[in-house]
Amino acid sequence: MQLSVQVAPRKAFPQSDLYAMHRLRAKVFSDRKGWQVPVMSGMEIDGYDALEPHYMLLREADGLLRGCWRLLPTDGPYMLKNTFPQLLHGEAAPCAPDVWELSRFAMENGGQPGFGFSGVALQSVCEIIRFGHQQGIREYVTVTTTSVERMLVRAGVALRRFGPALEVGVETAVAIRVDIAASMAALGLDTSNLHTRH
Repeated sequence: MQLSVQVAPRKAFPQSDLYAMHRLRAKVFSDRKGWQVPVMSGMEIDGYDALEPHYMLLREADGLLRGCWRLLPTDGPYMLKNTFPQLLHGEAAPCAPDVWELSRFAMENGGQPGFGFSGVALQSVCEIIRFGHQQGIREYVTVTTTSVERMLVRAGVALRRFGPALEVGVETAVAIRVDIAASMAALGLDTSNLHTRH
């Protein structure tokens, strides 16, 4: 199933799309995973959403939101540097316009069983890598769980850790770097068939 994908600044999305995204994040992070995250009126929102991030939204043909991702350049505040600096293990926090952070990755699996990346999740990874390539982004950084890290590796994403995983709340978390050029090659991606709308 091919989903429509849009990556754009926050201000480019209608309020209805933003509300749906924040509700999906609350469902995934608070309800399903049990994270201690701020939820207001059924929506998960944090201070980084006020920094005019970009978002990736994945939708079915009928407009139903199936997934989202948040993107912020690292030359301003971002989660790894300002919320989870312990995961840097003493390394300097990246600070460059061509290094962006991925955060708030949430997918609605539609009740599909199984372990590993669903088709929806794999499509989102390919599109986020393509977007980075098109925008001249050299590297992504992200804080994620070790289970998602393993799935990214199996999918073919070129990544490396800042350091060992640590217990953060109810999760075992790790900070990783994602090399865009190497991931494009490893995933066999061709920018000529990009599905992303900007």
